[in-house]
Amino acid sequence: MQKEVHPEAKIAKGVHIEAGCLIEKDVVIGVGTTIAKGVIIKNGVRIGKNNEIHPYAVIGDTPQDKSYNNNLGKVTIGNSNVIREFATIHLPVGDKTETKIGNDNYLMAYSHVAHNCKIGNNVLLVNGATLGGYVEVEDFAYISAFVPVHQWVRIGAYSIIGGGLRIIKDLVPFAMAAGSPLRVVSYNSRGLRRNGFSQMRIEEIKKAFRVLFRSGLNTKQAVEKLKDDFKDNKDVEHIIKFVNESRRGIVK
Repeated sequence: MQKEVHPEAKIAKGVHIEAGCLIEKDVVIGVGTTIAKGVIIKNGVRIGKNNEIHPYAVIGDTPQDKSYNNNLGKVTIGNSNVIREFATIHLPVGDKTETKIGNDNYLMAYSHVAHNCKIGNNVLLVNGATLGGYVEVEDFAYISAFVPVHQWVRIGAYSIIGGGLRIIKDLVPFAMAAGSPLRVVSYNSRGLRRNGFSQMRIEEIKKAFRVLFRSGLNTKQAVEKLKDDFKDNKDVEHIIKFVNESRRGIVK
């Protein structure tokens, strides 16, 4: 099975491309990237350095959105990402828009990144995790297997969602979400320790979670109390900013 690489695609020297791949004209691929058997990379894709793309992944196909009308958007992928078998990443809807994936992310088999999504760095999408359109995922978030994320939802940094659970509201940074209906059951203690948070820093996040989720205050009242009780705490400021910018409401 021959690979089909358009002669005008901008592919860095030394990029390894296996048999059966299709790479279209308007594609850029950076040095050190490896592309396994049967991968399809469509027009409008920009891939950085040292990425590892496994068999039959499809990157840059048209979005599953009826409003798409051959818009001129891009898929931009950073450096050192792992994209496993049959993962799919779609073009955005709208001219000069972007579906964006940062650096050091791991997208497991059959995971899906829909149009106009924004993924930060060091994010893990476990097998079959599905991001709807316009989803935003902050750094170090962990989305477990077969989690469907509703369009426009935001997933906060260092948060974790249990497997197979639908999420339709924003999940604040540092949270652990589980149960049906989905709820915040705790702060993500293991994830924070694993990523080098000090015990003092973790304790402050724990106290902030008590105010936001266990005090009996409504969200607006809890945010005001966080402002008063945690001055100059960058982690709590991140939580407050995230809540204040939420358009869908937050998982409680």
